[in-house]
Amino acid sequence: GTGRPLNALIKLRAETGVERVDTSSSPLFKPGAVLDTVRTADGGTAEVAFAFPAAWTLAGGPNLDVRDVRQSDSAFLLVGALPAGQAFESLPDNFFLDLLFDPAGKYGQYGQVEDRKVLSCTLTALTLPNGRKQQYRRMALKFAPLSYNANTVERRALLSATAVGGSVFVMVSGSLATRYKAVKEDLLEVQESFRAIASSSGRSATSAS
Repeated sequence: GTGRPLNALIKLRAETGVERVDTSSSPLFKPGAVLDTVRTADGGTAEVAFAFPAAWTLAGGPNLDVRDVRQSDSAFLLVGALPAGQAFESLPDNFFLDLLFDPAGKYGQYGQVEDRKVLSCTLTALTLPNGRKQQYRRMALKFAPLSYNANTVERRALLSATAVGGSVFVMVSGSLATRYKAVKEDLLEVQESFRAIASSSGRSATSAS
């Protein structure tokens, strides 16, 4: 029967921690580019920008989520609170894994993700429009989340993360493991284009380099 899949499909939308300032407007800046304003933990806002393949579709609803529905390629934003007393640069890998595989999130909602591995992790300082430097962490992962029918599905993902206003912003671009080589350049484009900067720096997130 179809009972179980239907029950799974009507699960609550995956929690991402994203609070868009204006949910009535589209975050699509132009085809293949998102530019939006998101609330931060300290009560301020951040400008978030990223590029993605123009053929992908922007999902509706409150999350910043784009995808190729036919191929299960996707990119989406996660936001979590920066732990008190910790610097972004010193956050352990598990902070990002716990955020990605949260039970209320996209990959953890059907069960704990036990098969997961960090393949690489680097810190890089990117220049903001005002000339200041901002630290970004870039990670490559492989993991096997449970699907709605209790099967595991091997996936690969590239993460780009930074901290603004007491919040950690994590951009996740990923695909099925079997497709990773074919779409790696698309996923890298998302990872490398992602910016999240304090709104006081102006709506110039896309000009950071």
